[in-house]
Amino acid sequence: MLDEITFEVLRHRLDAINDDAASVLARLSGSQLAAEARDLNTVIMAPDGRVVCCGRYVLAQVVSMHLVVRDIVDQYADNPGYGPGDQFVTNDPYVGALHQPDVVVVAPVFVDGRLVAWCGSTAHQPDVGGPNPGGITYDARSIFDEAPPMPPIRIVEDGRIRRDIEREYLARSRTAELNRLDLVGQVVANRNVTEQVQGLCAQYGAEVVGAVLDRLLERTEAALRERLRAIPDGRWRHVSYLEYRPYGSAAGEPESIYAVRLTMTKRGDELELDFTASDPQAPGAINAAYPALANFAIGGVLIYLCGGLPWVPGGVWPVVRVRSREGTVVHARWPAGVAMSTAATCQAIRVSVNACIGRMLESTEDFLSMVMASCQAAGGGGGTVHGVRADGTAYATMTLDEITGGGGATWTGDGVDSSGYTTSPGASCANVEVNEAYLPVLYEGRTELPDTGGPGRHRGGVGALHALTVHGTAAPMTMMSFGQGLQHPLAAGVCGGEFGGQSLVAVLPRADLAGLAGRAAGDADWPLPMPLSTMEVGAGDVLVSVSQGGGGLGDPIEREPAAVLDDVRDGLVTAAGAYRDYAVVVTGEPADPRVDEDATARLRDGRRRERIGRAPAPLSTAGRRGRRLSAGLDLVPDGDDSVVSCARCATAVCGGRESVHEHLVVRDRPVAARAPLGARYPGGERFTVRHFFCPACAAQLDVQVCRAGDPVLAAIEVL
Repeated sequence: MLDEITFEVLRHRLDAINDDAASVLARLSGSQLAAEARDLNTVIMAPDGRVVCCGRYVLAQVVSMHLVVRDIVDQYADNPGYGPGDQFVTNDPYVGALHQPDVVVVAPVFVDGRLVAWCGSTAHQPDVGGPNPGGITYDARSIFDEAPPMPPIRIVEDGRIRRDIEREYLARSRTAELNRLDLVGQVVANRNVTEQVQGLCAQYGAEVVGAVLDRLLERTEAALRERLRAIPDGRWRHVSYLEYRPYGSAAGEPESIYAVRLTMTKRGDELELDFTASDPQAPGAINAAYPALANFAIGGVLIYLCGGLPWVPGGVWPVVRVRSREGTVVHARWPAGVAMSTAATCQAIRVSVNACIGRMLESTEDFLSMVMASCQAAGGGGGTVHGVRADGTAYATMTLDEITGGGGATWTGDGVDSSGYTTSPGASCANVEVNEAYLPVLYEGRTELPDTGGPGRHRGGVGALHALTVHGTAAPMTMMSFGQGLQHPLAAGVCGGEFGGQSLVAVLPRADLAGLAGRAAGDADWPLPMPLSTMEVGAGDVLVSVSQGGGGLGDPIEREPAAVLDDVRDGLVTAAGAYRDYAVVVTGEPADPRVDEDATARLRDGRRRERIGRAPAPLSTAGRRGRRLSAGLDLVPDGDDSVVSCARCATAVCGGRESVHEHLVVRDRPVAARAPLGARYPGGERFTVRHFFCPACAAQLDVQVCRAGDPVLAAIEVL
């Protein structure tokens, strides 16, 4: 019998053992990706591979680790087998790795000949081979044009690293020494977990430790089901878009557009994430294999729905059904290219899960505190860089400057500025000095960029601007940009909040850098070319990038003018942005800005009139009625049926069985209206930001990004 005190002691001990493994890996790593930015994670798994303990670093790397273990159990039980002291390495995204640069090492944990657990680690390697340094080939036609995937191979046998396998693994890489250190770090981290778990079994008994793992899985599943039962049933939708230029595209031909479509249905104590309507897979690197889909879908559920619950992916998996269709951009069929999935399709998957869970949570008072807009997504400023140092040695890696985008606004406050990915809570960008120590580069600047946070009653966090040049070598640096979020924004707002700002990437003459200081969102057009598969940064050039802002929450013109003024004083919003995005008139000198209260009131009244073409109806003072459908809508009984009404003015909008979005006032706005520094990329005109207003009081109830001319999306459906 496992008593509660022992359970709590061992639960926390297992979590500490797993976190210690991540620290070991980071300390032994030779790459700034792991040592500084923590692009890694570690897990402890049950004997069948279900993930019980996971680190707080890159969550999207660990959910599918059980698929790796199951592949080993299914394929290798007899030949070559697995036993005490063995470890297996893989980077196969069709087996369970996130993508080829994320190398997974797993190890069984035996006690007296009995398998009691598995442990594992994953780390993003600087280079794992393939045609393009950095391990990602933008214009790959299939996985055969990418870094070669390696199925699980026993690299440690009876406690010793197999030199033949290690040599074969390292021979693929241009950064073999860094990869060797990461590999040693992963092996040692797993060995430490194994020894400490064996120590727990010696002290408490293997049966007790196994019972703790089982109870964590069972209780997490039960707690999540209980939470879902407390939420009204419903169905919610979101669409995210990707741009990609496949190999062989004609010069001047616009990027192809791919849509990730999610329909999320909650019934009783189960959640279904249905991606089957997503577009067919691309002839290139942006596709996600099924393990990547599972990683970002379940990882998103952990972050956005499981606050206050144990983070036990193996307990969440039975509650959440991920539906997909092989051959789509979210579930690619072999041999589709997938190496760039984490910066493309996977980001669209995460944003879609975030948006739908946010819609679901705003339907009940009990969980409003958990509502969160989307954080940044990977953008054009993310990518790999490579070249040759002055001594002739090669370098290939990522700067991770991209992990400086804004966090999403929450029900209780603004998003965190330049905070990075919500689903990577322990990861961060490397310090400027660290990147300059590892790479032949010099940073001209890194600063938070105003007006990039998504406007709302609560503002999304702002992103950052980076500018760097080649330093200490005559050879140019080549960058391969991920190329996303340039033509349209990706980080969705919630409850009527706006999207965060787009990303930006460009190679400019160094002399043009000073002129950027005077540019702002909404300025006169600054036409920029879409990045090619490689961009060369030579002497006299500067690589400029902007990370995306986080989404906002709530109607922007309901934000307190005093809060907008604080943002202006802090350099997070410009006076022009206050006028454009929040309808707040800021006057006075830049050193002493003030709000003109009367002009602001008149401006906000005028904006409401513009939204619906007439004077808005007065707000209701009677409070909310019926069942809460969203932050701004109620489902009100009407005889034997029901109607959807505005929560602010109590005006009936449509019948309860109708699509409410088709009965709201719709206004489209060009995506370039808030583009950072006024940047304009060709193809952006194909997208629009669609705003939905109450036809009576003009409250902004929803904001969507769609292709121009697309039909209205039924984002909320009553079951």
